[in-house]
Amino acid sequence: MASDFFQRQLASYAAVHRDLRNRATHFVGIPVIVFSLLLVLSLWRPSLAGHDVSGALVVAVLGPGSTWGAFLVLFVGGWVLPFLGHHYEGKRPALADNIFQAFIGPIFLVAETMVALGQRRDLANLVHQVDVTAR
Repeated sequence: MASDFFQRQLASYAAVHRDLRNRATHFVGIPVIVFSLLLVLSLWRPSLAGHDVSGALVVAVLGPGSTWGAFLVLFVGGWVLPFLGHHYEGKRPALADNIFQAFIGPIFLVAETMVALGQRRDLANLVHQVDVTAR
């Protein structure tokens, strides 16, 4: 069972993500944002026992110069999609009121996917509350 804090955060996030178009933009935009952050963080190569450490195959394929360009395109594009979704929904993004909600987005997507796969029925009421104000 999910903690009360997690349930409250998930319910708060779900309340402004009812419109299917908004959800669709978030299912694309949030993973793109997370990927872009991982991509740019892959440029950090700490030395461990005299060897550069990096698990980023993408960096090896794209090269560091391309990584910054890819990061910018993915990061900006990733943010544009969820904001477009909120335009459709007609509600402000949850992070406008609570910046912590930016971290709940990826968790919400996982929770919603798990509910759809029948794995977390205990979260179904939180992620499927009906309150749609579509434009």
